[in-house]
Amino acid sequence: MAEDSPARGEARPRTDEPARQPSGADIGWGITGTMLSGIIVWGGVGLLLDRWWETRFLALVGTILGLTVAIYLVVVKYGAVPPPPGGGRSTGRTPGGQRSRPRTQGPTQKGQR
Repeated sequence: MAEDSPARGEARPRTDEPARQPSGADIGWGITGTMLSGIIVWGGVGLLLDRWWETRFLALVGTILGLTVAIYLVVVKYGAVPPPPGGGRSTGRTPGGQRSRPRTQGPTQKGQR
Protein backbone atom coordinates (compact mmCIF):
# COMPACT_ATOMS: atom_id res chain seq x y z
CA MET A 1 0.00 0.00 0.00
CA ALA A 2 2.83 2.38 0.72
CA GLU A 3 3.98 2.26 -2.91
CA ASP A 4 0.53 3.45 -4.07
CA SER A 5 0.53 6.57 -1.95
CA PRO A 6 2.58 9.43 -3.41
CA ALA A 7 5.12 11.39 -1.43
CA ARG A 8 3.88 14.63 0.05
CA GLY A 9 3.31 17.25 -2.65
CA GLU A 10 3.55 14.84 -5.61
CA ALA A 11 0.76 13.78 -7.92
CA ARG A 12 -0.67 10.29 -7.64
CA PRO A 13 0.39 8.09 -10.58
CA ARG A 14 -2.32 6.92 -12.98
CA THR A 15 -3.27 3.28 -13.13
CA ASP A 16 -2.30 1.19 -16.14
CA GLU A 17 -5.78 -0.33 -16.38
CA PRO A 18 -8.02 0.92 -19.22
CA ALA A 19 -11.21 2.74 -18.30
CA ARG A 20 -14.25 0.48 -17.94
CA GLN A 21 -16.94 0.90 -20.60
CA PRO A 22 -20.30 1.83 -19.04
CA SER A 23 -23.08 -0.71 -19.28
CA GLY A 24 -26.48 0.02 -20.76
CA ALA A 25 -27.95 0.39 -17.28
CA ASP A 26 -25.29 2.96 -16.36
CA ILE A 27 -26.11 5.02 -19.42
CA GLY A 28 -29.85 4.72 -18.79
CA TRP A 29 -29.54 5.87 -15.19
CA GLY A 30 -27.29 8.72 -16.28
CA ILE A 31 -29.87 9.93 -18.81
CA THR A 32 -32.71 9.54 -16.30
CA GLY A 33 -30.81 11.47 -13.63
CA THR A 34 -29.93 14.26 -16.05
CA MET A 35 -33.54 14.63 -17.21
CA LEU A 36 -35.03 14.57 -13.70
CA SER A 37 -32.46 16.93 -12.23
CA GLY A 38 -32.99 19.45 -15.03
CA ILE A 39 -36.75 19.42 -14.53
CA ILE A 40 -36.56 19.56 -10.72
CA VAL A 41 -33.85 22.23 -10.45
CA TRP A 42 -35.18 24.65 -13.07
CA GLY A 43 -38.81 23.99 -12.15
CA GLY A 44 -37.88 24.77 -8.55
CA VAL A 45 -36.16 27.99 -9.60
CA GLY A 46 -39.28 28.95 -11.52
CA LEU A 47 -41.48 28.11 -8.53
CA LEU A 48 -39.34 30.24 -6.22
CA LEU A 49 -39.46 33.13 -8.67
CA ASP A 50 -43.26 32.68 -8.92
CA ARG A 51 -43.61 33.04 -5.16
CA TRP A 52 -41.18 35.95 -4.97
CA TRP A 53 -42.67 37.96 -7.87
CA GLU A 54 -46.26 36.73 -7.26
CA THR A 55 -46.69 35.32 -10.77
CA ARG A 56 -48.12 31.99 -11.96
CA PHE A 57 -46.22 31.02 -15.11
CA LEU A 58 -42.52 30.87 -14.22
CA ALA A 59 -42.70 27.34 -12.76
CA LEU A 60 -43.92 26.07 -16.14
CA VAL A 61 -41.28 28.10 -17.98
CA GLY A 62 -38.58 26.75 -15.64
CA THR A 63 -39.76 23.16 -16.11
CA ILE A 64 -39.74 23.46 -19.91
CA LEU A 65 -36.35 25.20 -19.82
CA GLY A 66 -34.94 22.48 -17.58
CA LEU A 67 -36.26 19.73 -19.86
CA THR A 68 -34.82 21.45 -22.93
CA VAL A 69 -31.38 21.92 -21.38
CA ALA A 70 -31.40 18.34 -20.08
CA ILE A 71 -32.18 16.96 -23.55
CA TYR A 72 -29.37 19.08 -24.99
CA LEU A 73 -26.93 17.78 -22.36
CA VAL A 74 -27.93 14.17 -22.99
CA VAL A 75 -27.38 14.57 -26.74
CA VAL A 76 -24.01 16.24 -26.18
CA LYS A 77 -22.82 13.68 -23.64
CA TYR A 78 -24.09 10.45 -25.18
CA GLY A 79 -24.52 11.49 -28.83
CA ALA A 80 -26.03 9.34 -31.50
CA VAL A 81 -26.00 5.57 -31.34
CA PRO A 82 -22.96 4.30 -33.27
CA PRO A 83 -23.66 2.00 -36.22
CA PRO A 84 -23.19 -1.71 -35.60
CA PRO A 85 -19.68 -2.99 -36.36
CA GLY A 86 -19.28 -4.64 -39.72
CA GLY A 87 -21.74 -2.79 -41.62
CA GLY A 88 -25.43 -2.96 -41.90
CA ARG A 89 -26.57 -2.46 -45.50
CA SER A 90 -24.24 -2.93 -48.43
CA THR A 91 -23.59 0.25 -50.40
CA GLY A 92 -22.56 -1.50 -53.61
CA ARG A 93 -18.99 -0.25 -53.31
CA THR A 94 -15.76 -2.15 -53.11
CA PRO A 95 -13.35 -1.62 -50.20
CA GLY A 96 -11.38 0.78 -52.45
CA GLY A 97 -14.44 2.99 -52.85
CA GLN A 98 -15.23 2.10 -56.47
CA ARG A 99 -18.70 0.96 -57.42
CA SER A 100 -18.99 -2.76 -57.96
CA ARG A 101 -20.43 -3.92 -61.27
CA PRO A 102 -23.13 -6.57 -61.45
CA ARG A 103 -22.08 -9.80 -63.08
CA THR A 104 -23.16 -9.93 -66.70
CA GLN A 105 -22.89 -13.68 -67.26
CA GLY A 106 -22.88 -16.74 -65.11
CA PRO A 107 -25.35 -18.59 -62.96
CA THR A 108 -27.98 -16.73 -61.01
CA GLN A 109 -30.13 -17.95 -58.15
CA LYS A 110 -32.78 -19.10 -60.64
CA GLY A 111 -30.33 -20.71 -63.05
CA GLN A 112 -28.52 -19.63 -66.22
CA ARG A 113 -29.22 -16.33 -67.97
